[in-house]
Amino acid sequence: MVVLEKRPELNVRSEYESITREVELVVERTDITFHDVAGGKVRISVTVRNDGTGISQPIPMRLESAALGAFVPWQPLARLVVPALEPGESRELSTEVARQRPAPLGDFDRVPPRTLLTAVTSPDESSRQRRSNGMAAIVDLFRGRRTVPRPTSDPAQQLSLASDLWDLVGRSQPHWAGNINVFIGRHPVERHLARALRIYPGRTNMAMFVVGEPARPDAYSFDLAGLSSSWKTTLYEIAGNRSLLIDPSNPRIQEAQWVEANGSLMVMLATQPPADCKTGKLEVHVKRRSSGKTAIVEFDLDPAAQGAGCYFV
Repeated sequence: MVVLEKRPELNVRSEYESITREVELVVERTDITFHDVAGGKVRISVTVRNDGTGISQPIPMRLESAALGAFVPWQPLARLVVPALEPGESRELSTEVARQRPAPLGDFDRVPPRTLLTAVTSPDESSRQRRSNGMAAIVDLFRGRRTVPRPTSDPAQQLSLASDLWDLVGRSQPHWAGNINVFIGRHPVERHLARALRIYPGRTNMAMFVVGEPARPDAYSFDLAGLSSSWKTTLYEIAGNRSLLIDPSNPRIQEAQWVEANGSLMVMLATQPPADCKTGKLEVHVKRRSSGKTAIVEFDLDPAAQGAGCYFV
C-alpha cells in the first residue's frame, strides 16, 4: 500500500503538490509483524520505506489493536515516529507492548458466542476517551500546534493489546492472536493474524474470529485461500449458539455470497487436516458490502506448534 506523507498546507498549492508527489512512504500488510517476547509482552515491528524521489520528514505513526477478525472496533495502542528517509531507504520500527491475560469467561464448549462478542467488541468509556485524545493529538500535530510526539519509551503513550479470543475461552496460546492497525497520517494498513496455532491432524479443528461492529447493520462475503483441497475447511456463523461448538443446525457460509448482519458476527473456522499434514497457511478474505473493502484474516497452522491450539472434536 502506498501512503502519501501529509504536511501542513503551504501557501503555494503547486509547491505542495510537487512535494507530496516526491515522497511516497510505503507499508505493506506483510511489513507488519508481531510475536511474543519475554516479560508478558508482544514485539510489534513495522517496516516503512520511501518509494519517492524526495527525502521525507519525520512523521508520526500510530498503532491500534483489536481482537482477531475483520472490521472490528479498534483501540489505541502506541505511537512511534518514522524518521526522515532518503529515496529508496527503508526502516524497521519496533515497540514492545503489554499483553494482558484476562480471566477466562469459561471453557470453549461452555461460552455463549454472544458473551464472547460482548467482551471483545464493547470497549469501555476510558478506551473511547483515549482514542479521542489520540486522534486530537494527531490532528493538532498536522495543524502545527504541537511538536512530533515522543517515541514509545514514554509509558503514557503505550497501552495494552486487545484481548486474545483464546485467552477468553480458557485456551491461552504462546502467541497473541489479533489485529494490528498502522496509521501513517490518515492512511491505515492492517494485519490480522493467528500465528503458530496448533492443529490436530485427522480431527475437526475449530478456530474463531469476529466480523463487524456491534449495532452496525451490514453484509459480508467470505473467500478461503491458501490450503490444499485435502484440508476440508468450512466457515460457520454461530452467534445464536449456546456455546462456541458448531451446532448441526448452523448453516455453512457459502463462499462469495453475502451474509447479512445486524451487528457483529462470530465466525467459526472448521478444518479437518489430513493425518499426514504438515504446516498450512489459510487466509479468509472478508469483504464488507457497504465499503467494498476486503480484510484478510490469516491463520498460521502447525501440528508441531506449542500450546493448546485449536479446539478439536
